[in-house]
Amino acid sequence: MAGQFSTFFSWARRNGLIMEFMLLLTIGVLPAVICDNMVEDQFCSNDEVIKGGRIEWPTSPVKGSVMTYICPVGFRPYPVSWRYCTGFGRWSPLRNVYRETALEAKCKEIKCLRPEHFEFGRYDPVKSKYKVNDSITFQCFDGYLLIGSATVTCLPNGHWSGNLPRCDTEGMFCSNPGIPFGARKIGTYYDVLSTVQYNCGTYILRGSKQRTCLETGQWSGVEPRCESREAFDNVEDLAKVLNVLQSTIRNRDLNSGAQVPGQKRKVDVFFVIDASITVGNENFLRSFKFVKNFINGVSDMNGVVRFEVITFGSWPIVITNIRENLTPKAVVERMAQVEYRDYYNNTGRRTGPALEMVYSSINKTVNLHAGNGQAIPKQVIIIITAGQYNGAPAPFIVTKKISNLVSHLPDHLDIFVIGIGEVFKDHLEHLVPTTLTATKSHQYTFYLPSYHYLEKAQEVQRKHDDTQLSDCGIQGNIVQRPVSRIFGGIKSKEYEWPWQVLINLKNKKFCGGSIISKHWILSAAHCFNDSQGMTNDLTIQAGSVNRKKTLREFQVEEVIIHENFSSPSEMNNDIALLKTKDPVLFDSHVRPVCLPCTKKSAQLLSSAAGSWDEACHYEDGLLTSHGGRNQKIMSGFITGWGYYKKHGHISSFDLNHAQVNIQYFRSCDSPYPLTENMFCAKGATTDSCTGDSGGPFVMERNQRWIQVGIISFGRTSVCGVNFMGFYSNVPKLMNWIRERVTDLEYE
Repeated sequence: MAGQFSTFFSWARRNGLIMEFMLLLTIGVLPAVICDNMVEDQFCSNDEVIKGGRIEWPTSPVKGSVMTYICPVGFRPYPVSWRYCTGFGRWSPLRNVYRETALEAKCKEIKCLRPEHFEFGRYDPVKSKYKVNDSITFQCFDGYLLIGSATVTCLPNGHWSGNLPRCDTEGMFCSNPGIPFGARKIGTYYDVLSTVQYNCGTYILRGSKQRTCLETGQWSGVEPRCESREAFDNVEDLAKVLNVLQSTIRNRDLNSGAQVPGQKRKVDVFFVIDASITVGNENFLRSFKFVKNFINGVSDMNGVVRFEVITFGSWPIVITNIRENLTPKAVVERMAQVEYRDYYNNTGRRTGPALEMVYSSINKTVNLHAGNGQAIPKQVIIIITAGQYNGAPAPFIVTKKISNLVSHLPDHLDIFVIGIGEVFKDHLEHLVPTTLTATKSHQYTFYLPSYHYLEKAQEVQRKHDDTQLSDCGIQGNIVQRPVSRIFGGIKSKEYEWPWQVLINLKNKKFCGGSIISKHWILSAAHCFNDSQGMTNDLTIQAGSVNRKKTLREFQVEEVIIHENFSSPSEMNNDIALLKTKDPVLFDSHVRPVCLPCTKKSAQLLSSAAGSWDEACHYEDGLLTSHGGRNQKIMSGFITGWGYYKKHGHISSFDLNHAQVNIQYFRSCDSPYPLTENMFCAKGATTDSCTGDSGGPFVMERNQRWIQVGIISFGRTSVCGVNFMGFYSNVPKLMNWIRERVTDLEYE
């Protein structure tokens, strides 16, 4: 307790509250806190009940311990999820943050929000309330195509399954953005720069309140949803974020923002943990276990990551400071010395002052590194809280200050908030600045019904460590950063394009290709005109960005060229499949890319709910604008080891990449007849070139990469002169792939 006294004194002095501190000392408040451990603990009774559920009791029901209410699936405890034992031998009152009280706890059934309005269609059944496992089926009026899920089901966490249903017509520039269940929408025009606004009434709006139709044919911001206060998030979503953060640290591909070329950018992680009296001992220990497990996951990355751990209640306490430069192991050891008994009578929940300490640390780091020219570390803040904040400053004001501090450094800040139990969701949503949510598609706020779900999320994360390797379209580091051009630009980094392969042909020639499944490589047909039937002359290199360094090598069992490929007179249907003799083993260096017109792309793009052909046609419009038939700005990335200098004829040893835009089809000026199976693309000063053939043209959608094209040919044979690249349109050719590649899910 003496240590707590000293910490509070130091904090009061720093924040100009020394007079208030002395006043408390004079009237005898603080001595009561300090001497509280002299009072003999009184046991709380075990005769409490919850209607419809059960109670998880603490080992010893003494002051600060917690009993947790457990309800069946589809129900939540009401009015609170847990209660703590007070110093008077009584459990805390049955009262939540909404000031609702009850004489007896009960399990309250979770319900899903009903559709307030469904444009251009109908749904069945129409009810005022929907319970868990209830389903709704949607249909569109004639002339409209159903996008999203035709049938959705109410899930046990209060959300609906599938993708938001909506009815669309090809007459609009942007597709119908839809109306989240429980919401009203203002705006019925979906042309360029048109806006729509959403209102959830008494429910919580998560995502973007206003969205704008962009020149890309996509909507700005994040798809919104309305949510009742009883609903909570899937632990799978939190597990994904944990994987992203640990992958960011582990793979160390953090060069973006480095002020010195080649200098690695490090990571500072701040854990801001609620330690108020309402949290209770067992829950406090669960939050600490969550933090320790995260740190242990990167415990071998000394010198790469620094951790600052701050607890808060009536005042903040710094457990470790990033300026101490402690190893992950030392941070965990320091945390092991902390006991919840140190926080007795911590009746406040002053999140703002705790975040002020984070701001102070980040401010010092920015000034120090900027002064000596070092790369400024990426800043990650994880807030775990279980109720309404009190006192000044308001936490959302501090997080905005932090955001402004690094506003000139893109991708240098992430703020994640985990709200547990009965919390004001709208308050926590405001903790994440809109500058983050407007530019990134990450989920930043999570709501869990109890502290048990922290452990469940990490259990799911450990399982995902194995299964996510085979998932498509994930960059090895899952960190996006600006890219440059193929000729004359910077080289690609490890993990950046893990689906890219080098196909070695005879006579020292080579082509590019992409991994699409465990047995299949996608490439261009014209690469194999002289190699068909001669699979022994082909080898595939994967997992390395350097052409001369082989991480993994595969032998080819079969080469399949499109039967209607016509070369060199037309170059139509320029597509080929290579089957490997042995299955490809996936890891952080070697992963498959997503393909359109598959089950995965339907989830990522919220595709048409009709037949496979209808869905594929719809996705072609979303990804290639039907080969440039509609004048939208469709931007993607190409990769290869081809010629990289203007007028040059030297292939690159390093994998390069370029950002290019699909062009309006009438401006292509192709040397060959331009069919619907092709499209053209170029950048302002970038293009694919000789040697890049067969490589992928990919686009990012919802943090995944989908291949939309195959590098085929150029307008001229000279790099950088009158350039224009031509690509095989993958969505148009997916029916051919579907008939031959059977280890992908298409429905």
